[in-house]
Amino acid sequence: MIRQAALWAGGLLCAALLGGCGNLTLSKPTASFRSMSLDDVTGRGFTMNVDVDVRNPNSVPLPLGAIDYGLDLGGVEVIEKSRIKSSATIPADSRETIRIPIPMTFRNLLQAQEAIRRGGGDVSYKLDAGLNFDTGTPLLGTLRVPFEHEGSIPVQKLLRQNWSAILTSSEARRLAEAVLGGLPF
Repeated sequence: MIRQAALWAGGLLCAALLGGCGNLTLSKPTASFRSMSLDDVTGRGFTMNVDVDVRNPNSVPLPLGAIDYGLDLGGVEVIEKSRIKSSATIPADSRETIRIPIPMTFRNLLQAQEAIRRGGGDVSYKLDAGLNFDTGTPLLGTLRVPFEHEGSIPVQKLLRQNWSAILTSSEARRLAEAVLGGLPF
């Protein structure tokens, strides 16, 4: 990562020396939703993985320093502000898929249990995130690319497929009773 940052900073310096500081601009990368999956289900919760396609239109690679995000479930804010570090780099003039791993607890789902009940065992989500690229220079600072996506989490299916998690978590049991009308076995 240090080598990539040094190459990138060197590329910026060359661009500034050859073309003048007026040419020291970066086009903003774009981000679009690719997929969402759930895994690592335990008694504590699970991980919601959101895969995002990121396109870098610039002639220099862009290191992704951090991802910030907030999450609503069924209109209830369950994660206000969170931030994770990233060591990914989007190569020059290319596209890469970045994964945003969002740790969820059954307590998060309990906060939205009424919406889950109304949704027949599913709950809508709204992800509000930002991909923060490190430009490597104080002149340009951090380049933040906003990303939003709305989708649905199949809570009923999650509980039915991973009943062992329900046995080890009082919050998961309460959720199963509220959503499924009882334990699934």
